[in-house]
Amino acid sequence: MILWLGLALAGTPDPEWGGVLAGLAGCASCHTADDGAPFAGGHAIETDFGTFYGSNITPDPEHGIGGWSFEDFERAMLKGVSPDGHAYWPAFPYPSFTGLSDDDLVDLWAYLQQVPADPRPDTPHEVGGRWRLPLWRLVAFRKGPRPAPDDLVLQRGAYLANAVGHCGECHTPRNGIGKVLWRRHDLEGTTEGPRPGPSLVALDWSDGDLETFLMMGMEPDGDFAGGGMGSIVAEGTSRLSVEDRAALIAWIRYLAGPT
Repeated sequence: MILWLGLALAGTPDPEWGGVLAGLAGCASCHTADDGAPFAGGHAIETDFGTFYGSNITPDPEHGIGGWSFEDFERAMLKGVSPDGHAYWPAFPYPSFTGLSDDDLVDLWAYLQQVPADPRPDTPHEVGGRWRLPLWRLVAFRKGPRPAPDDLVLQRGAYLANAVGHCGECHTPRNGIGKVLWRRHDLEGTTEGPRPGPSLVALDWSDGDLETFLMMGMEPDGDFAGGGMGSIVAEGTSRLSVEDRAALIAWIRYLAGPT
């Protein structure tokens, strides 16, 4: 609580921007069951390693994060460790969230504090072999933001795509232990879980096409994004500034390389 108050005093928390961050991160998609209240958990995420269920991240004090301090939230997001000290499975994409800025963490926390509390209990994961997790973290998990080019626009685009949107979690191939291969294959697409995504760097779309998609979810052929991506557009990318969307497009073009 002291840390939370200190950060709040350093700059007024902005829950509205926190809501945009939550939308861009697709938080509702993974933390809302088909028959459940927003952010109350229960959504199944099927992977090659088992089925994971999104947790309750409403402010409910017993089953949600209502009993957490900001420090607990920060540790979960940046280190992948729960308030009681156990490591989270990387189905919760903390390997990407570890690059979030202090200000954005404060704003995201402020947004989640105003979500209606719901007492839905968490659904246990259907996965075994927890002994593998410490080894996975040793081999595959690195804290801190990823390196980015020495260009402010590209740095902003990389931050929004990598740390907030964690686009690579669905649009980048993984190796045999589930580590995202972002260094050499970032956003090149994958048919693997948890949510297979097409290549973003091989899209034969103009910048205008990408802007339209990020604004409306409409593809050049007139189809519209649905499911989790539709939610990310409606609640996230469409609410970004023109400059932020341009930075995202610039980052995708940078990864695609010279044409």
